[in-house]
Amino acid sequence: MKSLVALIACQLLLLALARAGSYHEFEVYNVRPETQEQLKELLKWRTMADVDFWDAPKLNRNARVMVARPERKIVEEFLERHDIEYDLVVEDVQEMLNKEHRRNEEHNRRIKRDSNSRSTVNFEHFWTLDEIYDYLDELALAYGSLVRVSQVGETHEGRPIKAITISTRGEIDQTRPIVFIDGGIHAREWAGVMSVMYMIHEFVEHSNQYAAQLDNADYVIIPVANPDGYVYTHAENRLWRKNRVQNNVLCYGVDLNRNFPYQWDRTTTECTNNFAGKEASSENETKTIIALMDRYKAAIRVYLAVHTYGELILWPWGYDFLHAPNEADLQRLGEQARDALVAAGGPTYEVGNSADILYTATGATDDYAYSLGVPFAYTLELTGGGSQGFDLPASELPRVTAQTFELFKVFGQHAGTLSLS
Repeated sequence: MKSLVALIACQLLLLALARAGSYHEFEVYNVRPETQEQLKELLKWRTMADVDFWDAPKLNRNARVMVARPERKIVEEFLERHDIEYDLVVEDVQEMLNKEHRRNEEHNRRIKRDSNSRSTVNFEHFWTLDEIYDYLDELALAYGSLVRVSQVGETHEGRPIKAITISTRGEIDQTRPIVFIDGGIHAREWAGVMSVMYMIHEFVEHSNQYAAQLDNADYVIIPVANPDGYVYTHAENRLWRKNRVQNNVLCYGVDLNRNFPYQWDRTTTECTNNFAGKEASSENETKTIIALMDRYKAAIRVYLAVHTYGELILWPWGYDFLHAPNEADLQRLGEQARDALVAAGGPTYEVGNSADILYTATGATDDYAYSLGVPFAYTLELTGGGSQGFDLPASELPRVTAQTFELFKVFGQHAGTLSLS
């Protein structure tokens, strides 16, 4: 218990340093739990000390965790006490982030130099919010019979929250099953946003190739559910996770994926990464998603929350160790999506209940969607990350987004087979 208290103090130091936007005093460990007891200790550490895991901890898999350098001894004593295998893989997180940025900038310059096309749309860099919104607006103009783009809400800092609908009928009249998707609810998860944008690009600009996904289902998509946070990660603090509402004199941000009203619980304090808000549905972004879901809930049959990283397909419930009544159907469809990804050369995702294979989390979007009666609600923890940076190298985005698209295709095709009655 004493060591856990020390680790919590370590994380308070971490938070104070991170607020300044510099990570020179931080390190990254690879940890590898090989028993259920070791995994349980890591998850307890994550919950009680608000430790910043970059990957979802799983049995017999490496997960990256960022800690403050001054607490190296305490961290290593904790890991050794529980006989958890570990390696120090990054000694200066800020320097790693700087190298990641320089590498991606050089890649972008090389792409522009070598390209014979004047097109600004490519999936070899991480798009800014302006690029995303400009592209959505361009699609609405060019594909008016298929696409509608609208502002569905506004953030605390006054940025629009945009949604795109895709329907071969033009307007969504709720006579066909709907797939509802959101990305970027956690600001730093850029690869998830890019995977959603790639799906939009394929379904809209190459719609004739996806009759199985588009002829019998419609799509409602919020590509960036946390615009303020997303802009902040591009401009100020690459590792920021929450939105940008001010909680008190010192601390900003609510974890939007803990702020939804179903089984909401204020489990942490204002300065933690997982702060659930002062009350359920307190945030503009949360209210926007709820209102959009409410508008279409009669026809939503598949819900996908797109996150990184972990290579997981998770189904409800997540707030406690309880399985959804249609768990067999949820598991079966998740495995079909996983198998399609593997067939396309992608990694083998783990499929299962959120609480069982990841951790319990209250006030999450997938539980909320399922509570509305959406029969197939999932959180997708996509592939990504690596020893060279927090995120994928931009050069790997085309491969990963194309592989991830196979997941979306399976879920979309299945939605078209479902009844609205």
